[in-house]
Amino acid sequence: MSIEKTFNKAWYGKSKWTYIFYPLLPIVHRYVNKKRQQFLLQNRKSISVPIVIVGNITVGGTGKSPMVIALTKLLKERGLHVGIVSRGYGAKIDKTAHNQASLVTADSSADLYGDEPVMLAQKTQVPLAIASQRVKAVETLLAHYPLDVIISDDGMQHYALERDIEIVMLDLDRGAGNQKLLPIGPLREPIERIKQVDFVASITPKADVSQCKERLLSYFPFDTTKIENKTFIFSLVAESIVNVKTGEKKPLTWLKSIPEWYVMAGIGNPERFLETLKLNGLQNYQTRWFPDHYSYSAMDLPDNKYVIMTEKDAVKCRDLDLSHPNLWYLNIALDLPSMFSEAILKAITEAAQIKSKY
Repeated sequence: MSIEKTFNKAWYGKSKWTYIFYPLLPIVHRYVNKKRQQFLLQNRKSISVPIVIVGNITVGGTGKSPMVIALTKLLKERGLHVGIVSRGYGAKIDKTAHNQASLVTADSSADLYGDEPVMLAQKTQVPLAIASQRVKAVETLLAHYPLDVIISDDGMQHYALERDIEIVMLDLDRGAGNQKLLPIGPLREPIERIKQVDFVASITPKADVSQCKERLLSYFPFDTTKIENKTFIFSLVAESIVNVKTGEKKPLTWLKSIPEWYVMAGIGNPERFLETLKLNGLQNYQTRWFPDHYSYSAMDLPDNKYVIMTEKDAVKCRDLDLSHPNLWYLNIALDLPSMFSEAILKAITEAAQIKSKY
């Protein structure tokens, strides 16, 4: 078992072995709070357009990418010019040299620019920049494109970046785990940080979300009355199965027609991906999970098997020189409830009006 899986099992399960780090908790708590306060007190560079942060307060996958894609689509449909910034985790280009940012396009190499940025560029078709310092990425976008709003893929704890709206993503099944800060638990910030964000969001592959909001709110160890109206559950809708190399599309019913699938993923929470596949007809399968942002090689792919993966994995495998005819990925989309859509549009409009006065 990898170190990552070992910690996750403790953070989100019943194991208590991480409590050996308990003496560090006051130190970590002071450091996290001090970092936030220092950045909030600083005179951060004002940005001319609204900044929307889509992030999390826990370690691991929570569905940030589907939210960024769905939000971008919504804003484009309303006539807004949207840009995206990302840290570009896993990118091999030197983002730190002179604090420069790099523009990413749909044709960029996932190996060089990172899997998530390239996938986002392909899915959204909007300007995208990566940089270790996201402020530099924002400046680069604004220098090249006339934008109305910028979405930051992750960056909740990157306080150097001014933000107007914060959307925190939480996993519906795992919640905040044992609700302790790293390394005892999975939290990057205290759970009370939830009270300060503009929207709390969670994703489920199930169509019926009626009971999910109550479940999500039950994870918080405080009175949730004041956050109920800003808490939303989103359905993750599987749309089709797409061939990695050719782009051929198959209906979801095709999952059942294959005797056995080989399910692969190098993401933060592969179990949610597997659950989505099972809800859409997957029956006989083997699984192999890789670390998040894993760099695939031809040796990782089994011969003569039907392989299905996430789209984030697919952008990396697409760059490999492979003759494998049966590499497929699941094409998904996030369904945005109308109440959330109107609320986020209102918040962005209000932020833009405030900025226009300066």
